[in-house]
Amino acid sequence: MQELMMQKIQEYFQENQWDFDKKQNFFISGFTLDDCEAGALLQIAVHEKSFLVLTAPDMEIPEEFFSAVQIYTAELNRLLGIGCAYLDQEEKMLTFRTSLICADNPPTIEQTGAIIGYTMSMIQDIVTQLLSLLNGEISPEEAAAKAVQPE
Repeated sequence: MQELMMQKIQEYFQENQWDFDKKQNFFISGFTLDDCEAGALLQIAVHEKSFLVLTAPDMEIPEEFFSAVQIYTAELNRLLGIGCAYLDQEEKMLTFRTSLICADNPPTIEQTGAIIGYTMSMIQDIVTQLLSLLNGEISPEEAAAKAVQPE
């Protein structure tokens, strides 16, 4: 089943004419974030009956903001129905991940695209509010609420 999922993900990238690297059970790509000079990493790890989609903006979180960003991610995780945000303190970056459990059937191209698209859309909203938080314009709780329910 893992090989079938690898094929579906590769088809999705090819149909959308995305550049990507494929290494064993991983796909790596990138995309540009709106309203921000940063890009974002997109990594997909394929397991036997699931795959994990991980995104991380290409921006370093200053250590003096770690506490506020940890509150932000905790509140995001409380409000989100799907996905998980966390601060990687060693890498000084915010990461958002989702996964798709496939049981005994490989995902369709539409399901694959939906989870990848959702993950990319959420990191965009998360980063938009993160920038407001880092600029002192908004509290971590307000940032999380706005990221989950963008206007």
